[in-house]
Amino acid sequence: MAQCNEQLRRDDFLPQALITRSNVEALCTTDGPLDDLVYHQRLAEKRDFSTLVLPTFRPDELFETHPDRFLTFVSRLSQKTEKTITTLDEFLAALEARIDFFHSTGCRVSDHGPLAIRFRPLDDAGQAVLFQRRLAGDALSEDELQAWDSLIFVALAKMYKQRDWAMQIHFGAIRNNNVPMFEKIGINCGFDSIGDQTHLAESLNDLLNAMAENNGLPKTILYNLNASYNDVVASTIANFQSGEDGVKSPLQFGSGWWFNDTRRGMVNQLNTLADQGLLSNFIGMLTDSRSFVSYTRHDYFRRILCDLIGGWFERGEVPEDDAILNNMIRGICVDNARRYFRFR
Repeated sequence: MAQCNEQLRRDDFLPQALITRSNVEALCTTDGPLDDLVYHQRLAEKRDFSTLVLPTFRPDELFETHPDRFLTFVSRLSQKTEKTITTLDEFLAALEARIDFFHSTGCRVSDHGPLAIRFRPLDDAGQAVLFQRRLAGDALSEDELQAWDSLIFVALAKMYKQRDWAMQIHFGAIRNNNVPMFEKIGINCGFDSIGDQTHLAESLNDLLNAMAENNGLPKTILYNLNASYNDVVASTIANFQSGEDGVKSPLQFGSGWWFNDTRRGMVNQLNTLADQGLLSNFIGMLTDSRSFVSYTRHDYFRRILCDLIGGWFERGEVPEDDAILNNMIRGICVDNARRYFRFR
């Protein structure tokens, strides 16, 4: 313990030094739509820190179910953007203004964390009425909340696509299950679980199709917490792949996440992607830890990837061609992500 504490007092163990020593090219923070991003602006001015630190647009407030909290967000959004918000169109225009601000600060990624993927369509008139009910402070039914989430997802997706952003969706986590412990020590303390849902395949296909029909299906990365749905997610993504804007596999089956961030979870995800999609276009490992020493996860993932492909090679299941295999592994480890996100 004394030796560790002594090391941590050294300059080369400060956060920025750890990031530099880990050879991190870019990292993205998680930021609410009303954040001022002042620290990103300050970091952009630093000349002695080469890692890109960019914001991520995480609009959890848009999916708020509690009427009072949602109205508080609308009021703050109006103040922040200096825009009057009395209609759905005005609300979406204010959101777009915030997205433009994030874009100007270097943001190229959004993130969303729904418990489940559910799609319930409404026509334009129905959407306008639903917003007025939210603005009046009405409590919505479960069906109405699903309709609200659907319209917001489709609207945001088009804004992201117009700016060449990648939309991330991490779904399937049931959070804060132990209420006494939540009240005692708060969120993110180990009392979350893998969720399940009915009709995932239908809802996910319908949601992505609605985005496509709206000419607004952006680059999208789906992270699935329930491994029993891996084939459902991977086969759904395959329905909407394209070569638009020079991006290979713009829809991605995200790497094993959270409870799947294990050897078994990573191998399962890689095998599913190889079965249902095109593994060579995979953008690789995500590290969403809050720890400055978590980047060793990438090395762990790369070793698992190489072991898996090496096993295929030894069994004659892939071509005996070093150039093909080396390019595929290097692409998954680093090059595909560079081409996909286009941070620079």
